[in-house]
Amino acid sequence: MGLTCRDVMVPPEVQETIHTDDTVAKAFDIIRDSRVRFLPVVDTQGKFAGVFTAPTLIKMILPNAALIGMSSEATRVPISSLSFMDLTKEDFKEQITRLNEERVGDHMSNPANIPVAAPDTPVMEGIFLIHKFKRHVFLVEPDTGRFVGTVSPNSLMDHALS
Repeated sequence: MGLTCRDVMVPPEVQETIHTDDTVAKAFDIIRDSRVRFLPVVDTQGKFAGVFTAPTLIKMILPNAALIGMSSEATRVPISSLSFMDLTKEDFKEQITRLNEERVGDHMSNPANIPVAAPDTPVMEGIFLIHKFKRHVFLVEPDTGRFVGTVSPNSLMDHALS
């Protein structure tokens, strides 16, 4: 049998995760400290619930006025420049503190945009999913729903070079 996604995955001991009930402020700390762009979200039993991303975090920090006209239903023209708004370091810290009131589970990525596969999926299918979705593949045990790791371009290259 050929390589599977499990053979080239980043295991859960290495891949940072976050719980659905954790605050977005905690997600900010993990993203900042580990320099990752996403966090797999799990429930208290370790079941995969979704993904929280750095772009979602950035969107939450933006003032509501900046997002006017950005949705597909919007009829207004989006603001093209926010140069009239100042953001001091104190303002930024306030925005992050406000994120203590928000739960990660309420701000996960759209599940339709998240590639999920079983750990025993052939690696070529994992490579295709990375290409198709332009993001890591999240590996979930089919019987239990437990998160078991991710497959990334780097994990693929690391395996190829080892």
